[in-house]
Amino acid sequence: MINILIVEICVAMFIASVLIPQLYYYFALWPTLFINMPWQIVMSIFMHGSITHLLVNMFVLFIFGTYLERIVGSKNYLLIFLTSGIVGNLAYILYAYLTGDYAPSVGASGAIFGVMGALAILAPHLRVVVFPLPVPISIKLAVIIFALIDLILLPYTSKTGIAHITHLAGLITGLILGKMLRDKIYSIYY
Repeated sequence: MINILIVEICVAMFIASVLIPQLYYYFALWPTLFINMPWQIVMSIFMHGSITHLLVNMFVLFIFGTYLERIVGSKNYLLIFLTSGIVGNLAYILYAYLTGDYAPSVGASGAIFGVMGALAILAPHLRVVVFPLPVPISIKLAVIIFALIDLILLPYTSKTGIAHITHLAGLITGLILGKMLRDKIYSIYY
């Protein structure tokens, strides 16, 4: 399964970046350097800034990514994951230039938000538990809650150290790709 391979790559990249800290310079997304190192647009998706960042992202990715890959297949899953991550990173670069905040960015969050967005379209019946809510809610409601949180915190990106624009752009990309896949599937049967 592609999702398991992605998790393994993220873990391997984290271990490598701990052992060789210079990798962060080459593989994190630096808004002012990516023109000279365009691979950062993709490679930064697989990098993580801390063990907590890695563990949270991989836990969420393992659960939602595995479920989505079963629904859409490995090829479509990889398309959703990478496209959402890349679009999220491009949005981060644009945001950096608009705000003048050129801090580097790492993580699979944009891609993960894309996975959740696609699931909200393709499996709206899916129920999830979102901490600290004590009851399961629909994936659609969870996505709305996450999007609202990121919208509210967007102006505070430099203070939170979280690329909220990356989350939002990844989510929108996942919603669009999920709808395209749903429409394609329905057109086959109807």
